[in-house]
Amino acid sequence: MKGLICVLVLSLNCISFSQSYPHLFELRGLEDSLGNTHLFYRYGYPQMSGCWAKSIYHLNVISGSDTFFIYDAASDPIGEGCDGQYVYDYDFFDNDPAKYIYGGFDFYIDPVALLIRYDGEIQINSFGGITEIEISELNDSLVYAALGGGLYRSIDGGYNFVFLDSITIIDHSLNSLSRNDDSQIYGIDDNKLVRSGDEGYSYTKVDDSQWDNNSELFYDSDGNHIYGVSNYYDYQIQSYSSKIYVSYDNGNPFSWLNVVIHNLLIKFTNDEYQSGEVYYSYQKDIYKSTDYANSFEHYRQLDRNITGLYKKSGADILYASTPLKIFEITPDTIQVIKSLTIPDEVFNFYPLSIGNYWYYEKFIIENGTTKFVGYETKHIVDKIIEQNGKKYFKMLITYSGSMTDSLFIRVDSLSGLMYAFDHGIGDELFFEDLLAEYGDTVCYEFNPAWTCQYVQLEEEFSVFELSTIKKVYEPEAPGWYFGHSLVKGIGLYKVWNGDTVPFWAILKGCIVDGVVYGDTTVVSVDDKTEPPFTFSLSQNFPNPFNPVTTIRFTIADFEFISLKVYDVLGNEITTLFNEEKPAGSYEVEFNNEGLPSGIYFYRLTAINYSETKKMILLK
Repeated sequence: MKGLICVLVLSLNCISFSQSYPHLFELRGLEDSLGNTHLFYRYGYPQMSGCWAKSIYHLNVISGSDTFFIYDAASDPIGEGCDGQYVYDYDFFDNDPAKYIYGGFDFYIDPVALLIRYDGEIQINSFGGITEIEISELNDSLVYAALGGGLYRSIDGGYNFVFLDSITIIDHSLNSLSRNDDSQIYGIDDNKLVRSGDEGYSYTKVDDSQWDNNSELFYDSDGNHIYGVSNYYDYQIQSYSSKIYVSYDNGNPFSWLNVVIHNLLIKFTNDEYQSGEVYYSYQKDIYKSTDYANSFEHYRQLDRNITGLYKKSGADILYASTPLKIFEITPDTIQVIKSLTIPDEVFNFYPLSIGNYWYYEKFIIENGTTKFVGYETKHIVDKIIEQNGKKYFKMLITYSGSMTDSLFIRVDSLSGLMYAFDHGIGDELFFEDLLAEYGDTVCYEFNPAWTCQYVQLEEEFSVFELSTIKKVYEPEAPGWYFGHSLVKGIGLYKVWNGDTVPFWAILKGCIVDGVVYGDTTVVSVDDKTEPPFTFSLSQNFPNPFNPVTTIRFTIADFEFISLKVYDVLGNEITTLFNEEKPAGSYEVEFNNEGLPSGIYFYRLTAINYSETKKMILLK
């Protein structure tokens, strides 16, 4: 039973792969009775892939103390599954950080609901996990706890809970308890926002838009405006649709407007005393509104993607977290109040040690045919001090066993940035950003032909019998075909370029810190045969797109193939390919040609092959 349940519970929460190293995320805060700020953050991995580690810590901004708060982790010491505690939510009584209540599940044989008050455990004998906890802003004796679609209520401050038999069965019974009315409870059903006006016994739909199950609501001090944030993940296109909604009528049915939309995660916070003042972050940027989210202006930019926001109400102070830092932001200053060292595993995306070797095979495409043209080896042979006084690893690069070049590179342990020394200018140039994550754009100095690339994919990856992580970098500008990928524990895995003669180089084997991976035998061009192709259809890039997107595919044999685009009703929009082609890799551009925003499908068809994928036109 344990293995099956583990897969079920984890799959419900693992919606994307983000940073492949432990980092800060999910920043919350509260102001105690003296007006002192207390920040709460998680450190670990936000996704659940295998066992998890995402415990919660407490940072007292005034005293500077930074202490462990709630354990949220699991391990697999004997290889039979995860054992540990998973925490979904927590809240506080009287704005006192010492008076907390949190919920989730204990996971040993099966997940069992867990509900802990600061002065003891609360008995709820139920299978599953507590997914949300809400303490009334009007009466802290009233506490709600959700177990998925089930709802529990306490009227004695969380000591005793009673299960409520709802008339309407919904997916998530509790996402938020109204600050203005204790009888109003918001939940999610079939990805729609619903509300109960009778303390959770029945629900009605209040908005028809797309809301994710973990959507959050924020309440304005004027009693009329409610802000909603949904980071909805579409599995078919493997991307977020992150939105901010505003109700101008206290959340009443169909009073909600969508005011912001992005295709990556956003964070949101508001000033609970200053009516109309809200903030949200998208990647590295923070935006501010003082007119109830009617309009936003750019407020600040940080050095890394923002993982959490908290506004100190009634003061001009905003707190923001990035993967390894927490900032205190005022109208005049940006100050780091917490900083973590970069984990060693970050540097494993480009392992630099004397003796490390990498062996690559190189291919070109001529007239639709793939040809092996040689090999390339990279060997770190020394570490030297250059003219600027900094130490660099010397890498010898040999092409097809003859021509040799040298590369001098180093990594900055404080920033995660790599640099290469250029003897022509007598100084170093930017080479790679090892902390770059999904959605980040990286603009290269030492490799100007690469210009700017963004991290298009960060995923679990298996190679050379090694289970690891791969980051794929694609060109930022549409219509370009070049990129590279990095594999943790291995280094540079693949490079491709689609200039006049398209080519790519892929790792055949390597020796990293004395460990041999793959095949490190170099053979001549004449000994090689051309690799076989298989039929495949890649996800279009970019996606969503406007006005142009690129579709790539490979075919295994010389035969007649077609590539067509359809709308959601199955009507054919256009034919992109409809001819005989030899085995090989191809790409074609699709221009929307005045089509409306929406979902479209493209289908690759051959004699014994057919595959369809979805793409989104977003204007």
